[in-house]
Amino acid sequence: MIGILKKRIVVVIVTFLLFGMLPLVLFRILAFPKASEELKHGVKRNLEGILNTQKDMLTLLRHERESHARAISDAILSTLLIHGADNFVNLINGKNEHEYLRLKTQLECTKMDYGYRGIFICDGAGIIHIATETEKSMVDTNILKEKAFRNIQEILHDGKTYFSDVIHFSHSGDTQDGKEHEIPSLFLSYPIKGENRDVIGAIVLWMDTSILNQAIQNAAMGKTGEAYLVNKEGIMITKSRFSEHIKNTGDACKTCHVVTDPDNQIITKGVKKCITEKAPGYDLEGYRDYDGLKVLGAWSWLKDFNMGLIVEIDADEALGALDNISSMIKSLMIAMIIPAFTIAVLTYRKLSSGYMHKNLSVPHKALLGITTIITIGFIIA
Repeated sequence: MIGILKKRIVVVIVTFLLFGMLPLVLFRILAFPKASEELKHGVKRNLEGILNTQKDMLTLLRHERESHARAISDAILSTLLIHGADNFVNLINGKNEHEYLRLKTQLECTKMDYGYRGIFICDGAGIIHIATETEKSMVDTNILKEKAFRNIQEILHDGKTYFSDVIHFSHSGDTQDGKEHEIPSLFLSYPIKGENRDVIGAIVLWMDTSILNQAIQNAAMGKTGEAYLVNKEGIMITKSRFSEHIKNTGDACKTCHVVTDPDNQIITKGVKKCITEKAPGYDLEGYRDYDGLKVLGAWSWLKDFNMGLIVEIDADEALGALDNISSMIKSLMIAMIIPAFTIAVLTYRKLSSGYMHKNLSVPHKALLGITTIITIGFIIA
């Protein structure tokens, strides 16, 4: 008889535990996955929103820089309309002293006002005839032979505007400790066209990567979110928001390292997909970033800049609410065992002693027992 009672009480306790945790189990199975998906979609929208904002800012940057080159080109063309198209070389090499000084002043003012490293103007053969004062050592240089200006040959041929890749560049007059001081740079090449729309020269605006850093400096999303640019080799070309934490790079330049997982030295998943697929994408499952942390990310290839734009945020921050809910559910399920066990024992004693069963038919007793179990289970939950 004691063995039977023991079996009955075990059944009652197990039943109470099952029904007590039923709401949480149902929530974990049915509602939690949907809530998880909704949260991830929210993170995706935020990442893509930041991505599109940064693309717009970089597009505005390009248009702004093109307008500076266009202003110089328009000034040259206005002068040529007055003095004749045959005087272009005379204008930029100083033979027309008055117009040369006016153009030189415009170059110096543009450089100072907008933070350029230097400005050059070359003729249709790629020979530089005029440059800003600190870059005057480049005058008479054929830049078609220079790797940094390989877009010049294309612009002289098709008359389009080009942004160069980011490269380390210095001119012969830029030295530090007796050595040429190279800095990460990019160049905007803008055509100068004659009356017949033929290309008679080009304007080259020399910039360092600080302009890119400024363009994406407002990309912070939360405490750990950031945006950065990479080139086609997966090298970071803007300063990381967390540059002081970057691992496995002995280079003092924080924009000179390949974006790799610090443990296996493999390019991170987001950067790899961006530079190989050259298409927009995202990852909400998470991957390890250059600091070894799990992040969620979105990316897009910028064809006009020949660069990849990456936006990332730590998974712990992005999905923190989801992890908290999951932990809370597990904690409640564990904490529920003790009260469910206690109530099950007390209820079993009342039912086994006949209390609550007096003057009730068998169907009513069964219905009462089931109702009691379900009700108490939901109260516990």
